[in-house]
Amino acid sequence: MTTSEETAGRTAGDGARPDLKARARELASRTFDKRDLTVIEELARPDAKYYLPGRPPLGNDGFKELMLHLWQAKPDLRLELLDMISEGPYVASRVRFTGTQLGELMGIPPTGRWIQLEEILVERWDDEGRLVEFHQEADYLGMLGTLGVVPPRDAGPLGQLSHTFTSAARFAWLKRKARRTTGR
Repeated sequence: MTTSEETAGRTAGDGARPDLKARARELASRTFDKRDLTVIEELARPDAKYYLPGRPPLGNDGFKELMLHLWQAKPDLRLELLDMISEGPYVASRVRFTGTQLGELMGIPPTGRWIQLEEILVERWDDEGRLVEFHQEADYLGMLGTLGVVPPRDAGPLGQLSHTFTSAARFAWLKRKARRTTGR
């Protein structure tokens, strides 16, 4: 993101509605590329809500804790913005996250596997250009398949059974390895 885009996203200029696409780009860039969580206080309302699959709604502090967890689990986490559209107070983005799972992720011990995850993000902003709601939809099942937690999509009944036994042994080994590495 260029400096001029950041500036355009922060100012409403002549009183017109802020450039919400620029705001969404700044939120993504500073959160994922620069790992700067102060952007939350700057761009999100104090009562902003984050809706992520399988979780209760998070507030700003909960979202920041989640980001810290993701950075520990995938230290090389990167975001690629694929598409972005804006209509009224909404900005929708299609993004791709990539990274290597080197730390615990959703209770899964480090696998060392590279992950690619595509997501749809829908954000609602207020008239001052402050984030109100953040909704995420992601292919977590595909990610779990990549990590070896669930069997491949084309596995038949015997493949699923085989996957269960091999995964149990592999995850037990990974947990022992992680405990030796971290001393826990």
